Amino acid sequence: MARPVPSPRRDRPRPRPRPRPQHSYEGFVEKRGPWDQVSRRVWAGLRGLTLAFYEQPRDCEAGDTPGPGPPCLGPPQGEPTRGCPQPLEVLDLGELVAVWAKGEDLILQLRGQGQKVTLKAESWEAQEMWRGFILTMVEMKVPTDLALLPGHLFQLSEALREELDRRATSRPPASPSAPKPPLSPVPSCFFEVTRLEAEGLLERSVGRGNMVLRPGGHGQGVSVTTRQEMNGTVLLRHYRVNRVDQGYIIDVETQHRCSSLAEVVQYFVESSKGSLQPLHQEYSSRLEFVEMDGENAEETHRVCVPPRPAPTPQPRRLRALKPSPSPHRPALQSPGGPKGRPPFGAIPEKQTNMNDQDMVDELAKKLQLRRALIED
Repeated sequence: MARPVPSPRRDRPRPRPRPRPQHSYEGFVEKRGPWDQVSRRVWAGLRGLTLAFYEQPRDCEAGDTPGPGPPCLGPPQGEPTRGCPQPLEVLDLGELVAVWAKGEDLILQLRGQGQKVTLKAESWEAQEMWRGFILTMVEMKVPTDLALLPGHLFQLSEALREELDRRATSRPPASPSAPKPPLSPVPSCFFEVTRLEAEGLLERSVGRGNMVLRPGGHGQGVSVTTRQEMNGTVLLRHYRVNRVDQGYIIDVETQHRCSSLAEVVQYFVESSKGSLQPLHQEYSSRLEFVEMDGENAEETHRVCVPPRPAPTPQPRRLRALKPSPSPHRPALQSPGGPKGRPPFGAIPEKQTNMNDQDMVDELAKKLQLRRALIED
C-alpha cells in the first residue's frame, strides 16, 4: 500500500526583532507636574530636547528611528499600538529655564508661569545622571559640576557625540538645483551662547541692552532672547527665527518675513516701540577688576595701570686699556722719562751733534782698545 506523500513543510515566518530604544538615557521616575495632584511612577526617556513619559518601558519608543525612513511617532489614530506606544506626556526641553536638585527631587523649571516639573529618581546616582543628561542635551556640552564617576562622564560624552551626529544627519539636504541665498552679515548683537548663557549675559548687562541673537536650538535659523523688568518681575522671552530660502521668518502669532538678520533686529526694536534694544559686543580698552579687602571684606573696583616702559639702555663706551708692565719686559717710558736717564732707544744729546767723521774716529778707538785687551 502506497504511503501518502506528506505535504511540504511550511516554515512559519519568524517575528522581526524589535529595534532597541534610541533614548540617550531612560529609567523609572516619579513625576509630578503643575497639573498633577500626586506623583506618578512612569518610564522616562530622553532623546535630544525631548523628554517623554510612558506607562511602562517598551522596545520601540516614540521618536525612535529603527531603520531608513521617518522616526517612529506611534500608530495612526484609531489603530492599535502594535508595540509602539504613544507617550503620556512630552516635555520640550528647548523651553527649559533651569534645572537643579533639591533633596531627593530634581526640579525642571520651564518657560511660562507655573511650568515646574519635579522628578524623583530611584537613587541619588540616577538623579545626578538625569541632571547631567538633561544639561548636556540642552547646552550641548558636558557639565563640569557633576559628582559622577569617570565611566558616567564618558557615557555623557558618547551621548553628546551621538546627538551631534544625529542633528547633523537629520537636517534635510539642500536641493542642488535651488540657488543658495546670499549670506547676510551677522549683527553685532549675535553671541555664540546657549539659552541659559544668554539669560545670564542679559542679566549682567542691564542698561546696555536687553536683546541678543544666538544660535537656534531648533536646528535651522537663530533664536532671539529678550529680558525686561516690570514692577520688579523679570520677564524672559525666547523667539524662534527660522531660516528659509529667501531670508528669515519670525515665528510669532502673525509670522513676519525678513530678508536679513539686521532686519530681524529692526523688527523687534520697532515692534516694541524702542523698549527692546540690542546688546552689542563691546571691548574695553582698560583692564578692570574687583579686589576684595581681606580685613574689611569690602569689594573695590580698580583699573589696572600698565607699568611704565623701561628706559632704553644706552650703549656703553669702551675705555682704552693701559698696558700693564710685564716682568720679562720693561715698561716703555714716555719721552720725558725719569730725570738723568734718557728714554729707551733715544740717542744721547752729546751724540746728536756729532758728524759722521767723529763717529768713525770714535769707533776706531774702541776697536783698537778691544784688540789690545784680546792680545793681552
